[in-house]
Order: sequence, then structure tokens, then C-alpha cells
Amino acid sequence: MRRLTASRLSGLRVFVVAARHHSYSAAAAELCVTQAAVSQQIRNLEQSLGCRLFRRAGASMVLTEQGEALLPFVEQGLALLQQGVAQLAPSSPGPLSISMLPSLAARWLMPRLWRFAEAHPDIEIRLQPSQQLADFGTGKTDLAIRYGLGDYPELACEYLMADTAFPVCSPALSRRLGSLDDLAGVPLVTAPEYAGVSWANWLALAGRAELLGRCRQLTVDDGSLALDMVLAGQGVALSRSVLVADLLRDGRLCRPFGTELKPLHQYYLVWRPDSPRLAQIRQFCDWLHREA
Repeated sequence: MRRLTASRLSGLRVFVVAARHHSYSAAAAELCVTQAAVSQQIRNLEQSLGCRLFRRAGASMVLTEQGEALLPFVEQGLALLQQGVAQLAPSSPGPLSISMLPSLAARWLMPRLWRFAEAHPDIEIRLQPSQQLADFGTGKTDLAIRYGLGDYPELACEYLMADTAFPVCSPALSRRLGSLDDLAGVPLVTAPEYAGVSWANWLALAGRAELLGRCRQLTVDDGSLALDMVLAGQGVALSRSVLVADLLRDGRLCRPFGTELKPLHQYYLVWRPDSPRLAQIRQFCDWLHREA
């Protein structure tokens, strides 16, 4: 019985490449060796097998009858070896892509994400802050944290957390706000309205809807930018509790008034039920639930 030694396995790989190109020189170029090395490998293989595998036909090297018979077995064998090696060392699936509102990413997730990185060093996270809904059809998003009603057809969905909305400002500015009437003397920072969170609705809830016409409003495109402005003492923002919880706890912001809105929307985790990343999605979702 002829045994497959290391040198014979190397020769079989060269045999397959030379058979594909019908040329020793082309095989040498693909394998990054000299033509003489290819010729020597084939000659050694033929001597060990006791038969000729190639014959010259003009400028080409064509397979002999024995070479034609051997080729499909060698190709299949090398393919199986490659498959086995790939299973032992699978390629990295890439980072887990998470889509969410920019304000939630900046004010809630980012200050906490280091804890997930420490607990799961094998899972790389890529954030996709966007005000647009995640498009799961492209395969570029694995998980989304959506602010909505929880109605997402054909997608898996889990409730994450709720919030409320109320005015916040810097401690220095808070000392100037003794009553609701004082809001007329400071800028009201306004971000895009989500789920009924607006100064008009909050003032109506507080029983002073008529104040809106006396107030000066500064409009920005993102809730996180609104918080940057009030942190700098430039006005009062109507913000969601999830975004300001850490800032209130640290004393960097204050709540000048107690009235709070209950938005129509809540935070949900959403993903494709047939995602190939379900195990990693589950790990990240479980961690988010603990943080929430």
C-alpha cells in the first residue's frame, strides 16, 4: 500500500494546479515557485506512484490516462481537507452591527458599552447611529434599538425599557427658574419631536399652554446636541429620562419642574429571526436588559 507522506501530499497539490493550467510554467507562477521546482515535484510524484501523469503535447502538458483517472480523487480530497481546516479555524463573522438613534447611542449606550466589551472580548460591536429605520434587508444591520410601538412585522421584537420626558437645564440656570413664567425669559431648546414629546404638549400638561407663544425656541436636529447646549447653560431642553439619567445623577443637569410627559413610544430590540448572528444577538440583548 502506498502511504500519503508529506512530500507526496505536496506533490499532489502541485499536480492539481499543473493539470488545471496544462502548463508547468503557469503552475509555477500560481504557486510562486520556479518551473524547475514544479517539474521536480511532478517527477517525484510519478516515481512514487510508478506511473506517468503528464505527457507533452506541443507547448502544453496534458494528462495521461492514469493522470485523468487520479485527478478527480485528488481534487475531492484536497477540497475535504480545506473544509476540515476551515471548521477548525472559522473566519471571523465581523462586528455585530447595532442601529439606534444618535442621542441614545451617545447618552445612554456609549457610557456603558465598556462593560460589555470587558465581559465579551470575543464580540466586536459596530454602532450605526441614525435617525432612519434600520433596513434589515441589506444584511448590514444585525440588531436595532427602536423607539416605537413594538409593531414590527416579520421581525423578532423584545421590549427593552420605557421613559418619560421633562425639562432639564444646568444647575446655574435652574436657580433662575422659580416658576413656569420664568421659561419666557430663557431659550427653549427643541429637538425633533418623537412620540408626542414637544414643548407644546408639556406646557399643556403643566396647565400653561399659552406660555409657548411667549417663549423663544432654539431648534436642533438631535436630542444629544440639545443636551450639549443645556450643559453649556444655553437654555432649557425637554429631554427623555433615559438620555439624562446619568447627567442628573452626576449633578450636571437639574429638573426645574416636576411635570413629566409619558411618550407614546418605548424602546424595543428588533432583529431578523433568521439572522446568522442569533447567538451574539442574544448575548448583547441579555446585557442590554441588565443595563436597562
